[in-house]
Amino acid sequence: MTKGVLLIGYGTRKGNLEEILGRQLARLEARGRDRVYLAYFRVSEPSIEDALRRMAADGVDEVLAVPYYIAEGRLTYELIPGKMGVPIGGNGETVVDGRKVRVSMSPAFGMTRVLFNILCDRIAESGCGKDDGILVIGHGSRDVSSSNRAIIAMNADRLRKIGYSHVAYAFNEFDEPAIGDAVSGLVSEGVEKIAVLPLFIAMGVHLCEEVAEKIGIPPYSDGGDIDAGGRKVSVRYMRPVEDDPRLLELIDSEIADFYGD
Repeated sequence: MTKGVLLIGYGTRKGNLEEILGRQLARLEARGRDRVYLAYFRVSEPSIEDALRRMAADGVDEVLAVPYYIAEGRLTYELIPGKMGVPIGGNGETVVDGRKVRVSMSPAFGMTRVLFNILCDRIAESGCGKDDGILVIGHGSRDVSSSNRAIIAMNADRLRKIGYSHVAYAFNEFDEPAIGDAVSGLVSEGVEKIAVLPLFIAMGVHLCEEVAEKIGIPPYSDGGDIDAGGRKVSVRYMRPVEDDPRLLELIDSEIADFYGD
């Protein structure tokens, strides 16, 4: 059987997701990983269906689908597999332009400690310390099967356990606490600086506009001073995980197992 890898992102209209996945693809190819393809769930091109057709046309009949996602949920369990024509869970056989193709799904980044290590690096880049405010931000989800909330809460707890005194977490939408409430809570603890750590994949409208407005900083900025009850608090707004090389290592490990390296 001829094996291939399909790296899947959500899709974007205004963000940098396509550049991120393009860089990760180039790195995999530089390592000698052949037959690696990109696809997007929505908006961006190619679609999952189009990418599968290209893979089948290239002779691929066994696919490892790799979701470039923070959390598991309905998207990874059901919707992406549905676009590939395989059962819930993402493992099964489909027919693409008359060719039988076997599909298996690798997990999202999820509970891996790599995400925590990236957050710690972002704190170091921010110049904040263990007595400053730390705010971990997640997307939030209406999907009851999503692990997003658990991942955000777990990483905030990990930061507390290694000695950060003022740690909060919040969500852009659908879940609580709200971002404004979390910022107010940290301010009430007397912090003078807050490092905001978005546990997102990429920049885009959510982070650059919506979250920035809820924090009280200019859109498309890396932070600024906010007026908090008559005093100024400095906000350091850090970048999401993007194409961190450690995420590539996770993906390449899955590919190595798939190929039997």
